[in-house]
Amino acid sequence: MRTGSSELALDLDRGSIVPIYRQIYERLREQILAGALPEGTRLPPERTFAERLDVNRSTVVHAYRDLAADGLISQRVGSGSRVASLDGGRPDRSPAVPWWVTLPPWRVGQFPAVLGELAASEHGDLIAFVQGVPPADPSPLADLSRSFARAGGDVRFVLTYGDSEGFAPLREAIAARMRARGCNVDMRDVLVLTGSTQGITLVAQSLAEPGDEIVVEAPTYPGALQIFQIAGLRAIPVPVDEDGMRVDHVEAILRTRRPRFIYTMPSIHNPTGVTMNADRRDRLITLAKRYGVPLVEDDPYGELGDPHAPPLLAHDAEYVIYLSSFSKTIAPSLRLGWLVAPRTIYERLLLRKQSYDMATSMYMQAGVRDYLESGYDAHVTALRGELRERRALVHAAIERYWPAGMRVAQGGDGYYLWATVPRETRARVLLANAERRGASFLFGEAFYPQSGGDHNFRLALTPVPRDAIEEGIRRIGEAAR
Repeated sequence: MRTGSSELALDLDRGSIVPIYRQIYERLREQILAGALPEGTRLPPERTFAERLDVNRSTVVHAYRDLAADGLISQRVGSGSRVASLDGGRPDRSPAVPWWVTLPPWRVGQFPAVLGELAASEHGDLIAFVQGVPPADPSPLADLSRSFARAGGDVRFVLTYGDSEGFAPLREAIAARMRARGCNVDMRDVLVLTGSTQGITLVAQSLAEPGDEIVVEAPTYPGALQIFQIAGLRAIPVPVDEDGMRVDHVEAILRTRRPRFIYTMPSIHNPTGVTMNADRRDRLITLAKRYGVPLVEDDPYGELGDPHAPPLLAHDAEYVIYLSSFSKTIAPSLRLGWLVAPRTIYERLLLRKQSYDMATSMYMQAGVRDYLESGYDAHVTALRGELRERRALVHAAIERYWPAGMRVAQGGDGYYLWATVPRETRARVLLANAERRGASFLFGEAFYPQSGGDHNFRLALTPVPRDAIEEGIRRIGEAAR
């Protein structure tokens, strides 16, 4: 067993857009899998290795942590970090201990509890700017209940499985709405989903294999990051600014690497609220076609924003897989979304969906299809107005109660505000302080595939009652002071 690695040296590209910690992780991973660093080899102590590489110690800590999470190294206090066994053998154990207790940790991202927080309906006495859910008012419930009553007229019909592709009248209604937004979509291109998160899962497992690289925005939706992590995909982050995804960074990546797909939220981005400008949309489509990399367009908020910013799908139907949902415009409890995909991939996605749930609830599909014709458009119009008013309330309260150095982006639409705290402050520390004062939000690190977001947090405008918004913002400001 080797006890040292004094000769270990890594060639790092300090001009690359790939983070240094990720380069360290990749170089060590390659050497371990190739056998150049055999089982039992002791890696240099974090501080020593950091000095040798001329990087911060936290950079090496991050790289070692990811290697440990992959089961490639073991870390014990007093004995440092050593290359783990890769022979796949099971450790000795007592027959009384169930074998599944010894399974290696399942990688579900850095913050596996975040999705639970996003789904939780109760936050105690906290004024919680956490969930991205439609506000209580305007409520679709009255019109929706009538639609479901009509849909339930043929009980035997709505209680069947239905087609795996989805209820044909709903698929046609979705296709018609997509055409109205400038997209060349036929009913046959639409696959109804049990929530659009299912669509992200289908794409991640159908277009890539464990170890493959993909391009994602940073920050981006934590649920997507968790799906990609579980699928074993390696995310290459691209920053987002006031005009959306930095397409120039995407171009630099595609010159040297071959990611399986690019995941983007070009319209009312979560969490920043920005919408990608027309020039970047055109350029992104051009790059996708030039390098043969599909775009996965996640668009749950598109109908709430600028009608002059059509989906990427409107630019090209062959290189875009489009995802959307009724969760943000009607209600998340419906668990009803859809995707539009080129025929070259549609059948593959359909077969994988069938292995998950056979078909999406016919009752839900029939009820929503009726609602699309009897109240949906009026509800969406009212929802847009409510979001504008809530955004104005939050901005006014921030202006009044937050100290200098804390700010939110002034532009954007939709459900969220992306806040920034001074560099000497960490958002997670602010969150703990705010929760002691009775307010809550979602810290920024959860929105990054690797490192980042320490000084950001997301405010959801919709879950808090109108009359509690000002008080919640005041409590966060008090916590910051």
